Amino acid sequence: MRPFHPQRLQAVLNAALGEGCWGRIVRSAGFAKLASRPYVTAHWDQMGTLLALSPLSVDPLPGAELLALGQELAFIGIDLDEAGLREALDRAVLTDAELLAGPMAWLEYHDEFPAWDSAHRG
Repeated sequence: MRPFHPQRLQAVLNAALGEGCWGRIVRSAGFAKLASRPYVTAHWDQMGTLLALSPLSVDPLPGAELLALGQELAFIGIDLDEAGLREALDRAVLTDAELLAGPMAWLEYHDEFPAWDSAHRG
């Protein structure tokens, strides 16, 4: 239900896709939120060692339906350690204190993911 902290997510991805810590992830896809890019739902599309996070839509005004709340991801692979991968991803989301700090604080997080086109998509 919480957005990913970009640095912790990057660390998980390096371990999962580069080092194969939780088995060989062949493909993953779904929707994700990065705390450093609040109000935008991203399309998560990974194949092999390549991952693309692309903006799908800006969240609607309060009361309108969200495309995704938190993360909705599916993983396909060989010898996957589902529990280990889930635990690593759970540790990559915002902590209680970070969540309470709010979106203005999240904008200050170091984010190494490629920049998104600011044009509205969706």
